[in-house]
Amino acid sequence: MGASESSNTSGSVFRVTGKSSAEKPGIPLNIKLPPIRDMRAGQQLGEIMGGLFRRREFTDVQLLCEEKSFSAHCIVLAAESEVFKDELLAAAAGEGAREIRLTDISNPEAVGFMLDYMYGLDAGAWQDYNPRTQDINKDVLRLAERFKLPGLTDRAVHWMSKDLTTGNVVERLSICEDFGLDLLREKILEQLTFNRKALAEISHSPKIMQHPKLMKDLLQMTAASSPGQKQKRA
Repeated sequence: MGASESSNTSGSVFRVTGKSSAEKPGIPLNIKLPPIRDMRAGQQLGEIMGGLFRRREFTDVQLLCEEKSFSAHCIVLAAESEVFKDELLAAAAGEGAREIRLTDISNPEAVGFMLDYMYGLDAGAWQDYNPRTQDINKDVLRLAERFKLPGLTDRAVHWMSKDLTTGNVVERLSICEDFGLDLLREKILEQLTFNRKALAEISHSPKIMQHPKLMKDLLQMTAASSPGQKQKRA
């Protein structure tokens, strides 16, 4: 017996109208069923995977950093990063469990920040990204650069823009140079051009001697912002 389906907001209606050669014609019957339930109970796939990650369930790859191991899901890493995808495919060709060693990272906390980002666990609350040290933040930048995760880079860059002072600006400008953070570098230098006192303090700081290119740029800015130079331009 065939069936045709019609639906409305209150549920689904199945009408029995078909017949086989062995059946006699009969009176049509209407069958009303409740609405189809969402099997995920309102959860999105990302939320489900995040829950599995927190509980370390069905994980199939280990990220190794220093003496710490992080369990994760290949499908999530591969979906978020083509670089991870290639490395996981290479790891699958070998024998034993899948492992990726992060030998260039010295702070395991940075790996935790990366995984939270990839699983979307920090979505809506990325402003709370707050590594304990600048070294951890630099490792986050290294991971973002290696695995091509621009959103993770943005989090690290925004953190670097906070609490900026003449005491830490040289270090942060050097980090901008190391990781190609041109926008942040430009914004910092722009602020310094409008604050001659801060610019003069930084230009004479012992720390600046360790960064010749940055020292040259700052000295040029100092000269350009001097009253005598402005009068010559006038």
